[in-house]
Amino acid sequence: MEIKKAKVTKDNTLVATYSDETGTVTVEGKNLVTNDLINAFKELIPHMAFLCELKEADGKLSLDEMPDNIESILEVSGYTVGGDGDSRGVTLTGKRFLKSNKVLNLNAPFTKFADENEDYQFQFELEQAIEACSYEVNEYIFNKKWKVVQQELPFAEEQSPVEVQADAIPEADITVPENPDIAAFQKVMDESKVTIEVNGKQIKPRRSHRSKTTQLAS
Repeated sequence: MEIKKAKVTKDNTLVATYSDETGTVTVEGKNLVTNDLINAFKELIPHMAFLCELKEADGKLSLDEMPDNIESILEVSGYTVGGDGDSRGVTLTGKRFLKSNKVLNLNAPFTKFADENEDYQFQFELEQAIEACSYEVNEYIFNKKWKVVQQELPFAEEQSPVEVQADAIPEADITVPENPDIAAFQKVMDESKVTIEVNGKQIKPRRSHRSKTTQLAS
């Protein structure tokens, strides 16, 4: 199986054509491409600058010497592979973003990967970059390597806080058990005629109704 053509759409989906033993098949993906695929295509941007003899490549001796903002100036959105053997090569397609906010469509000339007569000095690097792109395209088509879009979870409407009040606590009815010693002492005091002096005050014992009745009867 060989990827013959691939293009990232403006919606970040993929359209690709591949060939196998059954023939040629074109696939139009509906899922978003991954960052790996996008980054693989970005590696073709310096080649576009050199092959189209753009000013960004003037005087440069290496693919790594592109301006830091090159990705905001150039974009490679697709490629088409053709030829066999030493004649095998690729055509890059893309665009240049102009200062007027307009877009200039670009098509680099067909460039062979291994032809000794090809004057492009980065043939090998170009072939490796295309192979990296084709790998990601293959992953997208056959292994469902798509970008996962996180769905935003709906939140319930915010509600006003509810004032919480504690339930009223009823007063406990506590019955203090009678102390038998105190009760016996009180009985003795009630039946005696002794007057007790506490802190200078005289306290007479209480007389029960029964005691009064008994005294009157006597």
